[in-house]
Amino acid sequence: MISASMAYNILSGNMKQSLDRVASQATVKRDAEYYKDNINKVKDVDDFLGNYRLYSYAMKAYGLDDMTYAKAFMKKVLESDLTDADSFANKLTDTRYKDFAAAFNFNSPAADAQSDAQEDDLIGLYTQSFADESKNAATETDYYSNAIDAAQDVSDIVGDSRVRTYVLKAYGIDPTYVSSDFLTQVLTSDVNDPNSFVNVNGNEKYQALAAQFSFNADGTINGAAQTAAQKDAVMEQYNLTVPSIVTPVAADYNKAYYLSKIGAITSVDDLLADSRLTSYIKTAFGMSQDFSTAALRLVLTDASYATSLDLSEANQAFNFNSDGTINGAAASYTAQTPDQIKATGDLATSATSYYQSTIVNITNVDDLIANTRLTRYIKDAYGIPQTLSDADLKGVLTDATYAASLGYDAVHSAFNFQADGSVPDDVNAQTSAQARATSAGARSNLDYFQSTIGTISNVDQLIADTKLTSFMKSVYQLSADISDADLKNILIDPSFAAAQGFGNVNAAFSFAADGSAAAGLGPQSAEQLMNTTDSYSVRYDDAQQEAMDAAVANYKERMSDDNIKKVDDFLRSNATADLDNSNDGLPDPYQMALRAYGLTEQDVPRSTLRKLLKSDPYDPNGYVASFKDERITNLVRAFNFGSDGKITSEMQALSPAVMAKYATNYKSRATLGMDDGSIKDKASKDATKAVDDFAKGMAEVKSLDDFLKNDKLTSFVLKANGLDPKKYDEETLRKIFTSDPSDSKSYLNTKADSKFKEIVADFNFDALGDLTRAKIGAVQNVGAEDRTQTNYLQQTLETQQGESNDGVRLALYFARKAPDITSLYSILGDKALFQVITTTFSLPSGISSMDVEKQVDLLKKFVNLDDLQDSKKVDKLLKRFTAMYDLQNNSNNSPALSILTGGTSG
Repeated sequence: MISASMAYNILSGNMKQSLDRVASQATVKRDAEYYKDNINKVKDVDDFLGNYRLYSYAMKAYGLDDMTYAKAFMKKVLESDLTDADSFANKLTDTRYKDFAAAFNFNSPAADAQSDAQEDDLIGLYTQSFADESKNAATETDYYSNAIDAAQDVSDIVGDSRVRTYVLKAYGIDPTYVSSDFLTQVLTSDVNDPNSFVNVNGNEKYQALAAQFSFNADGTINGAAQTAAQKDAVMEQYNLTVPSIVTPVAADYNKAYYLSKIGAITSVDDLLADSRLTSYIKTAFGMSQDFSTAALRLVLTDASYATSLDLSEANQAFNFNSDGTINGAAASYTAQTPDQIKATGDLATSATSYYQSTIVNITNVDDLIANTRLTRYIKDAYGIPQTLSDADLKGVLTDATYAASLGYDAVHSAFNFQADGSVPDDVNAQTSAQARATSAGARSNLDYFQSTIGTISNVDQLIADTKLTSFMKSVYQLSADISDADLKNILIDPSFAAAQGFGNVNAAFSFAADGSAAAGLGPQSAEQLMNTTDSYSVRYDDAQQEAMDAAVANYKERMSDDNIKKVDDFLRSNATADLDNSNDGLPDPYQMALRAYGLTEQDVPRSTLRKLLKSDPYDPNGYVASFKDERITNLVRAFNFGSDGKITSEMQALSPAVMAKYATNYKSRATLGMDDGSIKDKASKDATKAVDDFAKGMAEVKSLDDFLKNDKLTSFVLKANGLDPKKYDEETLRKIFTSDPSDSKSYLNTKADSKFKEIVADFNFDALGDLTRAKIGAVQNVGAEDRTQTNYLQQTLETQQGESNDGVRLALYFARKAPDITSLYSILGDKALFQVITTTFSLPSGISSMDVEKQVDLLKKFVNLDDLQDSKKVDKLLKRFTAMYDLQNNSNNSPALSILTGGTSG
């Protein structure tokens, strides 16, 4: 009989060749082929246990062949949730059972159209889309404002895709279906000519659009493509039409509209006839937008009814009699009529447009100071007296210390002038953002003017309010040092105003010759008007949030496990999905999903999405990939449907079973060789946190790049598998993970530690580093199947060698188990491992009867657990073991024995 040492040296010298030799044996080969062909045809645990050929093969692979009879016991093992520390398999001290359970998918995550994490991500994107929409609307409006000011010809509009899209969307026209030639003819049409192109070929939307441009018939312009009023009309239309919620900009437009119109209302019916006014009121007083017109009429005219609905605040905000007429006794004053208020607002908007388009091109403080239209605007926006001298304003803009001394730090900070009056390279007097911030101050003054003018009963009261007069000087370009007496005369004497060149200012107000203002006839006093607009400002975003919250709540209910079993369930509308009518007006889950990923129903119709959701979004050659649209790919990956349209489990880089295995291994290695005490306790606590962080981090991994760029994740995986993270940089790991496991010459098979074969197989990455379902089996994943096959060959090799020499079996077994030994108690609890150690170091057989703690103390003198992670040190230990085994069993053919005994054995 060949000695144990010689046999071990032959086998370990080329383990792959040794295993290949076993694999080529006819019986082994047949069993392996049968297992490979049939394991993923198994339907459930009972089906697996009932197929003795498959079941016994797997049991032998994991060294559990002596438990093959215990099917009831093994069923509990296979059904264990390895992520639950209290599950059956996790409570068993023998880790073979946990390894066995981890090799199969019998307790894989339940099929779910969306996991909690996927659902949270989609809802987060959906919610964020509204904020992005508001931001994008502001960005596009800035772009349009600048582009339209620079336009010299109709081609500048039609030829710029952003401007073209902006103006079409503003009027509810889909840019996709409008040719450049058609739009050119629309914009150059004369809307007053009934035979013009737009009036003959366009609908109301195109006619409204054409009315906002001033192009000649040949596309040229005389002055500007738009007047200030036309430009603001388009921007207002865009901000009110395109965003699906009321943005801050749209809220300002709504407020200005309300202030300009409410004073002209003569009855409640006039008010209710204007849907924009009623929408404003509903928002201001917390009513839903579907609150009926009839109910709103009663709220505004019947105090008792309003009280019954808890809407007394809305009733008290208006002065309507029970018949819908206005209670004149509660009216305010008409220093300005509603039309005059609107005209003033238009001028203010024009001033803002001029300011924003001009200030961003100013590069020297002197150029700014020389433009009185700009300086008036700045003074008004920041509450600076219009009488402040040019020299002082220049000092404020260029000298931070001087600005602070006057209390104008904010003004200085809002501009980019250096001490010499210049601006830094690539920067102008103000950025677009700074200009908008300044305009916000000016708009605030407009709001103040519009909400206050109704309280002014005479001209002296107006002149005494410097905030009002500062605003007027800015908007009407009055001299900063105009006297109060002259301003008063301008407002009350048309002849004097005309002589001074300010007839427009006189016409903008309604003061009598004695300076008095007539009593107003509007439905709200100035105080009521201010309270209404203030309420709107507070509540419009609350109303939006409530709408989003309702949509999200409905989405979660619709997506619950009991409701979504297949793709068609998801694609149903709220109206057809249930008998509850209360959610019919909310967005469907399908619509929310599209919005979350920046898509529309035009981009992805329901019929297309049905096909997409049944396709594999991780297949680089599949239907989803054919769209070459990252938005669509991410949308499909947010759901879990199979090719049959039924729900399945979420695609993850690592299966939960493997995650659990790594977690256990990491914790074991984190406390490797430590004695009980505070140090070990801390290490254990740190390891638990690392496991939690790993789980959270892996949930975000959608590609190999995501994994490799996160050092914490790669270090965790390496440590869990007994590898030193310091030895592997990102480039090396990438070579390993992108190697072809089936190519014997690949980096993985020639350069990498053998442990990486198992690690690479555990991850659901393809050769390009993308997630793939190709490695996932119905019952057993590719990596687990390969591991089972390899384990079976190793077990067979050990068994066959043990038939002729048990020492060889023990050595091979120890070599296989050594990397996973993280505690000396593991050696004590495994008869074969214990025999190898006692034989190697000639320990007395009576050691097993000693107290366990004393046994551990003794083993510490001979076994270093860290050495068991080093294959070379393990090989050296086993060569000594086989030599000692031969000595104890009187082998006559052991060269190692000859070395140990000086050649005198036998």
